[in-house]
Amino acid sequence: MDSKVIVLDIAGGKTGDYIKSACKTDISLSDSTDIPSDCSCVIVSDEFLGENASELITSLNCTGVPVCAATFDSSLSKQEQLSLTGVDDVFILPMFGALIDKKIELLTDTEKTEDLSFIEKLSADTQGQGSFTVNENDFKRLYEFIQRMVERLDKDASLVVFSFTTRFSAKIEPEIVNDFTSVVQRCLRKGDISCKSGHSIYVILVGADRSSSEKVAKRLIETFWSICDDDAYDIEYKVKPINS
Repeated sequence: MDSKVIVLDIAGGKTGDYIKSACKTDISLSDSTDIPSDCSCVIVSDEFLGENASELITSLNCTGVPVCAATFDSSLSKQEQLSLTGVDDVFILPMFGALIDKKIELLTDTEKTEDLSFIEKLSADTQGQGSFTVNENDFKRLYEFIQRMVERLDKDASLVVFSFTTRFSAKIEPEIVNDFTSVVQRCLRKGDISCKSGHSIYVILVGADRSSSEKVAKRLIETFWSICDDDAYDIEYKVKPINS
């Protein structure tokens, strides 16, 4: 696949000249952020980015093509700094020319990016009623995502933790916890998230403040005791607003 790649570099900069001479890809050098419509990838030198790197990358991302940064500084701090600007990749120079060509090929391979069949499979896997049930590791990641989302959008979300206790110093049987987990999963909304960990069940209620979350928690416990008459156990719950 033929790719037209533009390297943005300052006048007299060495980044553009190095990339152009090292690889076989069609490279055009420029010091203007006016990107032509036939461009398939933009590589920006560290020097060209300057102090307003994030703003420049945000503007270039609006072109709809991959935007990368290139630098001769191989330090981890520089790589982190550039990656945080929102670029699709960071080229650490010097780099073998064939490797530059390969990275550009992967970035501009529209045939791969247009294959959305995995989205259809993902949608099929998440069909059904009730909460979205995940394992502990996924729950932690989703919690971090929800926390960021509610802070950004100024929305409510709550974490509810259900715990089993026993009245007679008896062992808490896994079956009783599994039965309650099933009730939680069935009775919650599709947008809610649940996870079982040991004798506890963790739930994220999206769009629910503390008051609403307490009502939901009480309803779930009442629903469970309506179908289970084992008086050896109690279920306690705690509510923590995620956006506080």
